[in-house]
This record gives sequence, C-alpha cells and structure tokens, in this order.
Amino acid sequence: MAANQPPSLKRRRRSGGNAIIESAFTLIPTFALIFAFVDFGLMLYRWSSLQNAVRAGVRYAITMQTEATQVPPPSSPSSSQTASIKNIVAKNSMNIVTATDSPQHIFVKFYSTLDPDTQIMANGNKPGNIVEVSVQNISFGWLAPLSGSYSSAVAPFFRDSNPVGFQVFALDILGGFPVGVSSVPE
Repeated sequence: MAANQPPSLKRRRRSGGNAIIESAFTLIPTFALIFAFVDFGLMLYRWSSLQNAVRAGVRYAITMQTEATQVPPPSSPSSSQTASIKNIVAKNSMNIVTATDSPQHIFVKFYSTLDPDTQIMANGNKPGNIVEVSVQNISFGWLAPLSGSYSSAVAPFFRDSNPVGFQVFALDILGGFPVGVSSVPE
C-alpha cells in the first residue's frame, strides 16, 4: 500500500483556480436571491403603504368632513372635500405620493349607487353615493440589475428594465353629514 503523498507542485499550480470558480458559482445565485428579496420586499412595502393610505382617505371621506371643519383647525385649511381627502392620502402614504404631484397620482371619484358605472362629475359627494379613492400610475424601478425581462423587440437579448407600475383602489358609501352641516363643498 502506497503512503499518502502530498500533491506535486505541478498539480497544485494547475488546480489553483478551482476555488475562484466555485466561489463565483455560489455567490452569483446567492446575491441574485438577496437582491430579489430586497426588490420584492420594497415593492410590497410601497404597495401596502399606498393601500393603507387610500383606505384612510376613504375612511375620512365617508365622515363627510373637510379639513376646515376639524378642531383644532390645520395650519392650511382646505375648503373642499376632495382636496381634504387627497391631503389625508398624502399624509398616510409615507411620502410616496403628494397631493401636488404632477402628473397627478391621487384621484377621488364619486358614483351613484343607482348607476355605479357612471362617474358623477359635479356635486357627487352626497350621502348614499359611492366614493372611490385611488392612487394610480405609480412606477417602481428595480434596484438590482438582475431584475427585468429579455425581449427581441429591438435586438436579440435586449434587456427590458421598464419599471413596474401599480394602482391601488378603495371605495365605500358616503355616510351622513356631520351634525349641523347640510352640505360639504366637493
């Protein structure tokens, strides 16, 4: 039986790159998974923050209040209900959207319960109507360069890294006017 001999110097020189190649085959998929978790986690965070913001806007809308009727009054009161709802959504959106964004991202629409497919364009904020608060046209650009898809629209293996767009909606039926109030400006 032959004794265990150490590898020769020639063999050690030829096998020196194995560790680098094995590390690359291990680290690249590991970092891809880490980036995917971060990307999807941030996208889910933005979506859930905006969903909670529009829910808060709808909860505020069904009380038929405006910021001017709150006690204590805010520093810059708004006289219309729609502007007040947009401000509430912006306050609850974790600074993802603002009420003054251009192009506009926060939308408030009113519908009749008798015809819920047709939007009421004027004076829709009456008790019993449906209010829909939405945040639309929000894009999320991927952080990691590994995200995206390949298409052959421009050239073979062209990487399309367009941001993902999403929209969130919430709606409810408007309640009655607050005590002592007979109308609220839209």
